[in-house]
Amino acid sequence: MQKYYYLLIFFCFSSYTIFSQQIKGIIKDETNTPIHLANVQLLTLNTNKIISFTQTNEKGEFILKLEKYSFPYIVKITHINYEKQEFPIDNLIEIKVVLKPRITELKEVILEFESPDIIEKKDTLIYNLKNLLVGSELKLKDVIDKLPGLTIDNNKKIRFNGNKLDNILINGDEFFRENHQLATENITVDMIEKIELLKNYQDLSSIEGFENSSQTALNIKLKKSFRETFRGNFDAEGGIKERFKLQSNLFNFGSKTKFSLIANTNNLNENVFSPIDYLELRKVTGKNLLKDKLILGREVTVEKDIPPFLFAQDNIQQINSKNFTLNFTRKPTKNKRIEFVSILNETDLNEKNSNFLTFLDGNSSSILDNYTSIGNSLFSSNVFKFENKLNEKSYFQTNAYFFLSVDNQNQDLNNLIVSNQEETIFKNKTQLNSAKGGFNAQYKTKYSEKLLFEAVFFNDYNFSKSLKDYQSNQNFIGFDFNENQVIQNTNFETLSFGIKTKATLKLQKNILDFKFISTLDNETLSNKNNVGSVYNFSDNFLLTSNSLSTIFTSDTGKKLRYTMSLELMNNNHEHNRNFKETINVVLPSIHLSYRLSDKTSYSLGYNSKLNNPTIYNFISGNLIENQRTLWLSSNLISEKMLADSFNTGFFYTDVAKSLFSNLFLSYSENRKQLVTNSNNSNSISIQEYQYIDFGNTLSFIANFSKKFKKIPLGLNFSSNNSISKNKTLSNNTINNNSFNQNNIDFSLKSYFKNKANFDFGLTYLSNFNKLETLSEENKNQLQTISPFLKLDGTFFNKKMNWKINTTYHVFESSTFASENILDIGARINYTASNKINIYLNANNVLNIRENNFKNDFIQNDFMIQEIVMNTLSGFVNLGFTYSF
Repeated sequence: MQKYYYLLIFFCFSSYTIFSQQIKGIIKDETNTPIHLANVQLLTLNTNKIISFTQTNEKGEFILKLEKYSFPYIVKITHINYEKQEFPIDNLIEIKVVLKPRITELKEVILEFESPDIIEKKDTLIYNLKNLLVGSELKLKDVIDKLPGLTIDNNKKIRFNGNKLDNILINGDEFFRENHQLATENITVDMIEKIELLKNYQDLSSIEGFENSSQTALNIKLKKSFRETFRGNFDAEGGIKERFKLQSNLFNFGSKTKFSLIANTNNLNENVFSPIDYLELRKVTGKNLLKDKLILGREVTVEKDIPPFLFAQDNIQQINSKNFTLNFTRKPTKNKRIEFVSILNETDLNEKNSNFLTFLDGNSSSILDNYTSIGNSLFSSNVFKFENKLNEKSYFQTNAYFFLSVDNQNQDLNNLIVSNQEETIFKNKTQLNSAKGGFNAQYKTKYSEKLLFEAVFFNDYNFSKSLKDYQSNQNFIGFDFNENQVIQNTNFETLSFGIKTKATLKLQKNILDFKFISTLDNETLSNKNNVGSVYNFSDNFLLTSNSLSTIFTSDTGKKLRYTMSLELMNNNHEHNRNFKETINVVLPSIHLSYRLSDKTSYSLGYNSKLNNPTIYNFISGNLIENQRTLWLSSNLISEKMLADSFNTGFFYTDVAKSLFSNLFLSYSENRKQLVTNSNNSNSISIQEYQYIDFGNTLSFIANFSKKFKKIPLGLNFSSNNSISKNKTLSNNTINNNSFNQNNIDFSLKSYFKNKANFDFGLTYLSNFNKLETLSEENKNQLQTISPFLKLDGTFFNKKMNWKINTTYHVFESSTFASENILDIGARINYTASNKINIYLNANNVLNIRENNFKNDFIQNDFMIQEIVMNTLSGFVNLGFTYSF
């Protein structure tokens, strides 16, 4: 009993003795960033004698070692950039400390701790806009141009460290999604409060324990004055050369409902959305839902019946566009979401070009085409989405969509055969109408902590109808008919169904997926022509595909992750006249990623793919493509067309130093592919499909972005290069064809606060082609070298923003001589009040004339086409913006 009495007295004392213990802790700043090299001292309570001393590591962690000493003690923490902290401790609890930045006042000069340009919190990068913006920014695109690691490419898509962003969020909610240009051109800088980059974004479909991975999103947080209220603006400008633009924006970004309506008409060749935005809007259709997200690489979307004006950059003489774009989302609850996107666009355009065609057979004469074209395009795209997180374990989504396109073109063409100077005049009319509609549904549920089940169903219908009316001043030469007018009606239909089921099983650190996909495509092609029965046919092509895949993913630790898959595929191809074939293949793939350090990673991958033909490869009659191109009926049957691709990538990112870089190398090879066999003469190209067992492409992509801290400069570099080698068929002879494309961009920009800033650099584009026949070697090339200088700044206490863009285009062509172009543009914006801005908008001011020219280069399996384009004239406009 007596010993328990002494023990009680011992614990009643205010201090007690410990032996060989440790005091652990972590020190961070107010942004939750670990503080490196903070001094940590342990002092006696009364004498301030130092008992132990250490410094924090890179993670802000420290350990104080104690021998035989007694509590309480004083902990003293100091750092050159932070306020000192002292506090007592009387036990061995883990210490967590938050330091405040130190502000040192010397007379009238205040020295503050310099905050980082980017703050990294787990998978989120928070951009310090106060540090990065210089004061001359007007729109979101200007802001992104200043943010390290982010760029806007030529297709108006936002890229992070070279890879396209998956989503754009407004206040944490999905809104613009893949329609990047709608966001970058219409969100103004005065609306933006904060910008975050989410490297592992989880959308509503994410199920706990089976989260989506590797999705990136840019979250734009708006100021409170732009939330929960209707706001908008009206923009009008006009001036020299009768160039104009009228645009009105109305939006409401609420917590549950978000709404944006844009109405625009202009003849400046300014599209509200980019071609890639238009294509990606169609990704909601059936088969795209069956695809798993690519692990590495860049995905290319291919669509037929695309409105031609989308790809009309400045290679047109005149253009007039009208556009209405509606974005609407509604979240009645946190687990339900409705989205509707609707685009209506009408465009009138005039073209005037000269084309020099060189045929790759080494025998046919070159041809010079001079043509003018007047066209009208109307299209509408409508997508409706509904998502419902039924509970924590289940998710449901359905999509409905309808796309409509109407295109009419009238063309006057003078066709000159260079060898004998024979000229033919054509008047061509084409009409192309297309419609695509369908719906799909997706459901997934978690049966247990280790098992997830997913199912997808879709039904699509696609229809297109083309009418071609070609008239000539003489009978068509080289064709098997004696007529000077051809009228051809072609109808194409596709009815598609498909299902996908997937089971995901978690095995500790490993994941095992079992996937089954079944699709049916019923294609119908009919053609009617006034010149002969051989041009009248009706074909049906039925393609059914069934595949079973096993995918194994393993995380061996924090450094290594690999995925292996094996797909068994059974395809059945049936043509109503020619054949019925079954193709069975085994498609392996593997992907490995290894994290060398917190900043460096490496990846390596391989996959095989089966390419499927279409009904156009097996036509049972002749088909006229244009005034000098004829497709012969096909005797082919469906064959196995396999392709292999290899890729490797190296990535280095140092967020603290605002450095982002990557290198990506890919090689693809076709074991067998369908190519065009072109038999050319001076008057006609007769074409048919043939199988070839060779074709490969080597691609190299590099990206580098760095913002310096000690000097207000930023450096950006990107390079996209490819070398393709194929065998082509010309006049039934196999030729070796190589094609090299290069796109290199370099820029150096400044970050001076409230001063004039610059961005200068160089853009290099090149296309090289070499054809080796049995008798000769033919080379063609086109290079464009474009140094540029951009200046911007503010005047009058930021009431006036100004920008000047100067680009000098140097063209070097193996065929055409072209004058170099000095392109100067400017924009001056004056803020007259909170609601009214007045601006001057000038473009290509040294070429305010009718006859402006630029060069382009197109290559396919049988010819090279060099183009001299009559382009839009420059202009100077005066405009105003009224905000409400």
